[in-house]
Amino acid sequence: MNKRLIIALLFFLFAFGAMSQDRGILPLTGIKYFKEGIQAQSIGMKIDGTPLMSNRIPFNKDIVLVLGQPNGFAADAAKKVYAAAELVIVSPKGEILAKTANLLLQNEAKGFSPKELAELSIKFNITPQMLKVYMNGTLQLRLYDLKSKNQLRFEMPVTFTRVGEQLQLSNTAKTILQKEGVVGVVNGLKAKKVQVSVDTTISVAPKMAYTSLDISAIEGSSISGIFQGKENFWVYDDNLNEVKITDILLKQVKGAMENNNVDYTLKIPYRAKNNATKYTVRFRWESTDKKQLIDVVMKM
Repeated sequence: MNKRLIIALLFFLFAFGAMSQDRGILPLTGIKYFKEGIQAQSIGMKIDGTPLMSNRIPFNKDIVLVLGQPNGFAADAAKKVYAAAELVIVSPKGEILAKTANLLLQNEAKGFSPKELAELSIKFNITPQMLKVYMNGTLQLRLYDLKSKNQLRFEMPVTFTRVGEQLQLSNTAKTILQKEGVVGVVNGLKAKKVQVSVDTTISVAPKMAYTSLDISAIEGSSISGIFQGKENFWVYDDNLNEVKITDILLKQVKGAMENNNVDYTLKIPYRAKNNATKYTVRFRWESTDKKQLIDVVMKM
């Protein structure tokens, strides 16, 4: 099996794990998806043919949303389907800054054959003029069926890169051993597995329940490297609206000096102890040079 195929399979596996739900969040880019009659086997964002590892995107460059085997369209007698894709750019204040009704306009009349839908690429390009005075916002992409009401929606909060800023792109992202409802990805590192549980025993914030995230046998960094990296976490309700959490995460980093393996334990506050509501928790760590990443999405 060649290297390119292995990378493609790894990318497929972590995207497919998240897509088993009707709605959810993808690691790395933080894309939210909402399956409303249309679904896909995999989702990815690429620039220059390479998967994007963050939500920082450039101006004046082709960005491609890649969907593996999207389905849920109404086919005609020739088995052709008629897919369209809408792009809306929304400001931090909720203003619509730009809108394109159909990024797949060239196929609107002739449709797509089953072969053409094996991997559907939706390409777009954003200019500074579209954003006006803003350097961040939300991309709202909607893949929809011209012959039915079915659609697949995406929301991606983005920040635009500065001139000369290096994009976070990589072909080497790998999945971590996971359980149902957990999608873990690493880049520039190796990790044996992830264990996720709920912890209500912590006395630092006695009213809070914590997501306990244990990432074991990390190779490629060190105890000091993990400590020096940047950590972020986000909590979302069942409708994927972000829930603001004021409590801080807790962490423990330990390892054996002889083999430089690192065990990384996080305690992430995400709900009150007496609240049984389900939440989605996302955690991201990146090294100081932004080349090494850990990104885990958990349905709790």
